[in-house]
Parts: sequence; C-alpha cells; structure tokens
Amino acid sequence: MFKMKFILSLISLFLALNLLSEVKETHQIIEEWIDAELLISEESTNWKSEKTFLLDRKNSLSKELVELDEKMRLFIEEDSGAALQREELMIRKKKAESDILAMNGKIENIQNQVEKILGYLPSPLFQRLSPIQEKLVMNQELDKNSLRQRVELTVSLLQAIHIFHRKVTLERQEFTLDDGKSREFQVLYFGLSCAYFINDSGTISGYGIPDEKGWKWTRKDEIASEVKTGVEMVNNRTMPKFLSLPLLSPEIIDK
Repeated sequence: MFKMKFILSLISLFLALNLLSEVKETHQIIEEWIDAELLISEESTNWKSEKTFLLDRKNSLSKELVELDEKMRLFIEEDSGAALQREELMIRKKKAESDILAMNGKIENIQNQVEKILGYLPSPLFQRLSPIQEKLVMNQELDKNSLRQRVELTVSLLQAIHIFHRKVTLERQEFTLDDGKSREFQVLYFGLSCAYFINDSGTISGYGIPDEKGWKWTRKDEIASEVKTGVEMVNNRTMPKFLSLPLLSPEIIDK
C-alpha cells in the first residue's frame, strides 16, 4: 500500500513537473509571439512611414522629371530658334559686308572728285577745310574699313563747300596781281563761281574766277566803287541795293 502511494506520488510529481515544463514553454512561446507581434507592428509602422516618404519622393521625382522634360523641350526650341537667328545674322552680315564694300567704292569715288575740286576752292576756305581733308586722308591710309568716319568727314567737307557756294562771303586775303606785288584785299566771293576784290584804300580792285591751279585774279580799278559798296553792304554799313558788276566768265577773263 505504501509502495502504491509512493508510485502515485512519483507519477503525480512527474506529471506536475511535466505540466510545469509545458507551462514554462507555453509562457515562452507566448512571450516570443508577443515579441514577434511587437516587431511586426513596429516594422509595419516603419514601413508605412517609409512608404509615405517613398511615395512623396516618387511624386517629387516625377515632377522634376516633367520639369526637366519641359526644360529640354524649351532648350531644343530655343536652340533651334538660335540656329535660325544665327543663320539670319550671317545673311545680314554678308549683306552688310557687301553694302560696306559698295559704299566704300562710292565714298572713294566722291573723295576723288572732292580732291579734284580742292584746287578750285578759295584759299581761305581751303585753309579752313585742310584739317578735315588731312584727317580724311590719314583715316583712309590707316584704316580702309572705317566707313563711318570716312562718310562723316566727307559729308563735313561737302557740307562746308555747299554752304560757302550758296552765299556771298567776305574774306580778307593776300595775293599777287600782274605787277608781281603782293597785297592784302577784301574779297567778295559769290559762291564758288566768281569774286571781286578791293584794297582798304579803295584804289585797286578787280575780279577773279576759279582755275585748276588756283584762282586767277584780274585788276579792274573802274569797278572799285561798286565792289566797295558790296563790302559795306555785307558789313551792314549801307542799305542794300543792286550792284553793277561784270558777269564773269572765262571769255571775259581772256580779254
């Protein structure tokens, strides 16, 4: 009987130990399961957060890609437009160069004509225009392509000559008559066609016309009174009136 009780006690102890082991194992499993659930929950939370970040990043990159595509399209269009502008500019440049060459030829022709008439200019006018003419010659020698400066200088010469030719000008200058004696005279220039001179005392007078070697002066004292009146009119010392002066021509000078 005692032996049976001992055996039952052993069996009970064994069952208790076995049950205790199973309980501990169950607790461990439950703890591991809880840890796993917590890890899964944490990872799920992290994934949601990262997923949101990745979606935002994707949207941002998509927008940047669209913007880059648009910029590339605009760049291609601008590059195409720039190429067209370059082509148009090259055409305009070639035309401008052609026009400059043609204008240079015309300016050179005008300059040659101006040089031919410089000898016909009255000496006072020639002296006033000499600085411009010297600049024009210097500019032409140093720089064949300075079209603007050459045009400006040529126009200045022609304008000064044109203004002188359109009015009556009183000049004081010195020249020699047939007697070889140099005197100073007051000279009334009627443009570039003819002139009448008189000395300060009113005793010597005459006229002149342009010649390729300079002006040719002829003494004619009988017109002194009319020339003196003309000088006084220019100086506003007498009332305007008609003058009786010879109409000069090469035939008159030859007589």
